[in-house]
Parts: sequence; C-alpha cells; structure tokens
Amino acid sequence: MTLQYVALGDSLTVGVGSGLFEPGFVQRYKKKVEEDLKQDVSLVKFAKSGLETAEILDILNMPFVKEQVKKADVITITGCGNDLLRSLDIYEKEKDEHVFLEASSHCQKNYSNMLEKINEIKGEKDGCYVIRLLNLYNPFPHIELADKWITGFNRHLKQLESPPHVKVIDTYAVFKGREKELLSFDRVHPNSRGYEAMAEKLREAGYGPLDNEI
Repeated sequence: MTLQYVALGDSLTVGVGSGLFEPGFVQRYKKKVEEDLKQDVSLVKFAKSGLETAEILDILNMPFVKEQVKKADVITITGCGNDLLRSLDIYEKEKDEHVFLEASSHCQKNYSNMLEKINEIKGEKDGCYVIRLLNLYNPFPHIELADKWITGFNRHLKQLESPPHVKVIDTYAVFKGREKELLSFDRVHPNSRGYEAMAEKLREAGYGPLDNEI
C-alpha cells in the first residue's frame, strides 16, 4: 500500500531558499514518513510562492485538489507568512498596530475554514489521516512588534489542534535564536539546514492513527 501525502501552502511548501537541487521540508518529511512507517509515499504539492491564507483556502475548492485531499493520508499546510509581510508593509506606512491583529484573526479564520473544508471533503467516515499545520517562525527577531504578532498568532493557531489527527508543529521554536544558522541568504526563507530541522520537527509529532493502520 502507498500512502498519499498532500502538501498545501506558500513558498515554504515550495522549498524556496533551500538551494539549487536541494529539497525543502516536504520532500525531506516524505522520506522520513517512508522510513518510519516502512511504506512508499506518493507526494502531491499544491503550493506557490506569495500565496496568502485566503488563496490557500481557495485551492481546496478546485476539483483535482479535492480529489487528492480525499485520498490523502498525510496533509501539511504552511501559510500566513505572506499575510504577515503584507501587514508589515502597511504598518511601515501607517504605524497602526491594529493591522497585525486583523491579519492574525484573518489567518486563524482561514486556517479554521481549511480544516472544515478538509473534513467536509474527507467525510465523517474517513478518520485515518493526519493534518500537520506549521506555525510561523520569526525571520525578523529585531522587530519587537513582529515577534509579538507572531507569538499571538501561534497561540491562536494552537487552539485548532485536535490530536492525534490535527497537530500544530512548533516551527517558531525551531528557528528561535538560530536564525543565522537556519535562514537562507534572503534572511526570510529557511536554508537546507532549516528545512531539515522543520522536517525533523514534523517527524517528532508522530503519525497518530496511521501508526495503527500499518
């Protein structure tokens, strides 16, 4: 039996920053799942650099994507980084902290809707799958407001957890204090080591009901 892995998201799911011919976290995680569960894994990615959470949510309405999600045993989602960058731009111009709160609640709502949509696609019968939401790390540790906003968003995202199916992966903790080592030359995206650390953090979350099926 081959496990199906669907990766949804933005540039992190694409693997931007990892270097030429180097895999991002998605391919690395796929390999770890294969090693740990002794199963082949078939990977499908629906991701594009620059996507905001509303656009990732929209992807779940596409018939081909629905078809893949319905069959998926493992789903990972990255998002909200671009919503944050847009908020920072607005903040630079307007100096109004409220833009961060708006973006945070907007992202959380979109994540909540993504989970609802996936449940709807899956149907109540199919309980044997895992969803892993990767929270935000802070590529701007020198901007105090950014850290405040990101930790606030991460707290809210954590509320969407419902183990063992849905778990939030603490990417923030992976990068905290290790930005120089784990971020690529653009200082925003992870480098190869950063993506490996993300994949390892995903692995640590275990495989929930999939473990019992093998």
